[in-house]
Amino acid sequence: MLAKSWRVIAPVQKDRASASEEFIFSEITGGDISVALSYPATILPPKEFLLPPHEILFEYEGDAAKASDASKILIFGLSLEDLEGVFRLDQIFSRPVADEAYKKRRANTILVAIDRFSPPKHIPFDLYLMKVSEKQFVGYAGSHEGQKILKSSLFKNQTVRIPTVKKTSDPLLSDKDLLRAIEKSKKHKVWDELAETCFGCGICSYVCPLCYCFETHDEIDFGESENLCGKRCRTWDSCMLKHFAETTHHNFRPELRDRIYNWYFHKFVRMPREYGFPGCVDCNRCVIYCPAKINYRKVLEEVLADYKKLNRRKK
Repeated sequence: MLAKSWRVIAPVQKDRASASEEFIFSEITGGDISVALSYPATILPPKEFLLPPHEILFEYEGDAAKASDASKILIFGLSLEDLEGVFRLDQIFSRPVADEAYKKRRANTILVAIDRFSPPKHIPFDLYLMKVSEKQFVGYAGSHEGQKILKSSLFKNQTVRIPTVKKTSDPLLSDKDLLRAIEKSKKHKVWDELAETCFGCGICSYVCPLCYCFETHDEIDFGESENLCGKRCRTWDSCMLKHFAETTHHNFRPELRDRIYNWYFHKFVRMPREYGFPGCVDCNRCVIYCPAKINYRKVLEEVLADYKKLNRRKK
């Protein structure tokens, strides 16, 4: 039913033939595809459908330019972490200058979340399904479109006990000293130690719901047309990659230890100051898929502990 009105994206098992425990968000086109209602974190967050790894921003021929269209999509089965990730991306791409490509795509997107916690009060959604048992969900509409889906034949009205299960905030990420600790840690030994094991591959950025670095380039067609034709493309990038900080003059972040520090600084210092929240929703993807098995929480804990110890000595 939903596929009649939207292009439906939902979590599915990556490779059912091999009994893989990895899951991905994929388009549901019918056939033998089982949507996962309970699953570990997908490999990539749903940002790949709002900020695609590669997209054409606009095409042009002569003086005429045409922006790419955004199809209507419904992303089904987001976890609370991924729902929060989309909410924070909305804010990032709305200021200080709105990103029109993201804005258009987001305006055509319906979000249906499923989680065991009570629906969030500060995060918008179209439909939120709170899991109360293996086969029972309590539906909460957060928009007109969500209300229409909730009233459809997909759902049956039943009387169930609705528990209140609040998700608690992470004490580490909400520690008032964390921002200052990271800011003051540029010369900390942890960045040199991490540079010994980190591959600098950028996977932590690609799998993160809130890493949004990109680069743009023009592709020009020097064919037989009388008018100059071409297109402007945008692709994912990562501040962890050596080329990211290259300019025509020099590379201002050539050392891996500095790129690692910059990644943490941006997430836990710059973003809280610019947007009021850290660049992390604690989905754990960067830990799961890091080939060097670097755990960002252990890094934060070490830096924070050393900062507090130093402050106690000064007192």
